[in-house]
Amino acid sequence: MKILASDFDGTIYYPDDSEKNIRNVNSIRNFILKGNIFCIITGRNYSDIKLLLNKYNIPYSYLICEDGAKIFNNMDYCMDTIYLDKDTIENVIPILDENKFNYYLDDGYNETNNLNDCVKIVVNCDNRDLQKKIINQIRKKVNVHVYASRFHVNIIEASVNKASALKRLLNIENFSYNDFYVIGDNDNDYEMLKSFTGAVIKKHHSCLDNLKKKEYDELNEYIFDLLKI
Repeated sequence: MKILASDFDGTIYYPDDSEKNIRNVNSIRNFILKGNIFCIITGRNYSDIKLLLNKYNIPYSYLICEDGAKIFNNMDYCMDTIYLDKDTIENVIPILDENKFNYYLDDGYNETNNLNDCVKIVVNCDNRDLQKKIINQIRKKVNVHVYASRFHVNIIEASVNKASALKRLLNIENFSYNDFYVIGDNDNDYEMLKSFTGAVIKKHHSCLDNLKKKEYDELNEYIFDLLKI
């Protein structure tokens, strides 16, 4: 049995390439049918990603959302959550308000005003220079995991990342570390790619270059190779 954890956007799913999506989904289905475990691990929240999973009928054994803050099984039962500390949120918000950054609190499913039920602060911003400014200001004052995605700056608990989430899943389900494989394409995949055996999508963030992982044009090609091991 093998356990493959894959990033979603730019690895499984491409909004402008339906043929690639179909190839990837068919290979995922085949991977699971052969007795393996497939885990989707994404920065998206549960409600957002479920719309796409249902639309494209994408199968999975586990679903990890919010960069690792929430772990679900294939029955969509939430197995584990790491919340953003209330004191941390109260330290971040004044920085965002002072700079008039547009943001919202995310409870893993939807926007929330409850500081005790928040797993991520999402800043709406797709300007790279402004993203860097936001990140630098927050890192100077608050101990959090903060990074830029395509359209947002994401702020989560300092201990949360995709690698730590997979290790939590490993402990919860008593899996073997040696059974894990991973694949991704962006900077929020760095920790899991560094921590586990894996590969990168050929079109990937430059920060992954120093990991010297084997590159694949598409996820389905990596799955094909895994099934031969």
